[in-house]
Amino acid sequence: MRPWQLLLRNANVLQSVLERAEPELSSLELDARRLFILSTVEAHPFPADIARALSLPKPSITFLVKKLEESGYLRRQGEKGDLRRYRLTITPAGIKARDKGAEVVNGIFGARLNSLSAADQATFCRIVDQLQPRASKTKRRG
Repeated sequence: MRPWQLLLRNANVLQSVLERAEPELSSLELDARRLFILSTVEAHPFPADIARALSLPKPSITFLVKKLEESGYLRRQGEKGDLRRYRLTITPAGIKARDKGAEVVNGIFGARLNSLSAADQATFCRIVDQLQPRASKTKRRG
């Protein structure tokens, strides 16, 4: 199988899981992208960092952050020394919604994983971990 075909199959699995989760996520005022932001914001508290981490355009992050603020899931705080920059923090309601949303996705994806043997699940986890992007250190030119 060619790499592109494998990537497409992987995207299809992700899309089908998120489509099945959508009705329950919607009841939490979430969709997949908002759930991903809530799951990422503690490690990446600045919108530009979230955009990079999730490979989403900055304008999309701005729009989604506003929606999450309206839902009471995120709070925006100005950054000392730079009035243009702000830090995001997840609220207790955001933590609750994130955890419930993750539970929904866990149930759907977990059922798919459980169709694999324990050995295949362990192999799958190991391979996915190996395929994760690694933080690269930018070389300074001097």
